Amino acid sequence: MLWAILVVGTLALAGGAGCAPALLSRERTDPRLYPEPPRDAITFWGHACVYVDIAGFGIVTDPVFGPRYSPFHGRVIPAPPPGAYDQTSVILISHAHQDHLQPRTLGQFPRSAVVLCPAPSARYVPEGGPGVRVMRPGDVYRFPGGSIIAVAARHPGGRSSLKARSDGRALGYVIRTPRSTIYYSGDTEYFPGIERVGSAYRPDVAILNATRHLPTPDVVHAVFSLGVSKVILTHWGAYDGPTGRKALRRHEELLALLGPVALPLDVGESVALSGVVERPPATSR
Repeated sequence: MLWAILVVGTLALAGGAGCAPALLSRERTDPRLYPEPPRDAITFWGHACVYVDIAGFGIVTDPVFGPRYSPFHGRVIPAPPPGAYDQTSVILISHAHQDHLQPRTLGQFPRSAVVLCPAPSARYVPEGGPGVRVMRPGDVYRFPGGSIIAVAARHPGGRSSLKARSDGRALGYVIRTPRSTIYYSGDTEYFPGIERVGSAYRPDVAILNATRHLPTPDVVHAVFSLGVSKVILTHWGAYDGPTGRKALRRHEELLALLGPVALPLDVGESVALSGVVERPPATSR
C-alpha cells in the first residue's frame, strides 16, 4: 500500500497526464515577473523555457510550469500567468523528460496552438489541448514570416529513457526568418549534428541548454562550431534541488567564460532580436 501511495504521489508531482485539475490552482503566478512578451524579442522564462516573438507570432520552448517536476526538484519562482502566453502559436518540445514536457502545463496553452515534438513525446500532449505535429530531423513547419526546422539532438528521447541517441527521438529546432536565425539545442551532448547546424543554417543566436550533458568545454566547442555571435544559456533558474543549485553556479561560471558572446538574461528578461542579429535583412531582387 505504501509503495502504491508513493508511486501515485510521484506521478502527480511530476505532472502525469491524469493529474487532478485542482493542482493548477496551487501554482503561484506573477504577472510582474512575466509581463506580456515584447514583439520581436527572446524572453527567458526559466529552466529550458523561452518565448520567441517573431512579428507577433509566439513560439515557446519546453514549457514546464508545475510546482514540481520530480520529488527532488521544486519550483523556486512563480510560474508565468496564462495571460503571458495566451498568444502562443507554436510550442516546441525537445524530448519527453519531465523537466521538458508536462501535460498539465501544455493543457493551459491555447487550443489553437500547435505542439511540434518528436514521436515519443506526442502521447503526453493532453486531449483537448493544443494540436500535435510529430517532427523528425529535417521536417519543416512553416508560419507567416518564417519556418521552423527540426534538427537532431543526441539525448534520450523517451519519458524514462536514459540512453542517448541522435535518431530523432530528441530534437533541437532552428527558427528561420528573413532577418534572423535562432537555434534552440534542446538537451544534447556535443555531436557532429551541432556542426551540421552551424554549416547548414548559420544561426545568429543559439539558445543552449547548458547541462551536464553539454559540459563547459563542449559549450565552448558548440559556440565555435555554430559560428554564432550571441548565446543565451538556459536550463537554470526555475527549479531547485541538487542539480538546480549546481546549474546556477555553472551558469555564472559560463557567463564569465564566454564574456560578450553570452547574453545574461535573468528570468523574465528579454532581448530584442535587433540586438542579437548583425546581418542586414534579406532584400528582394
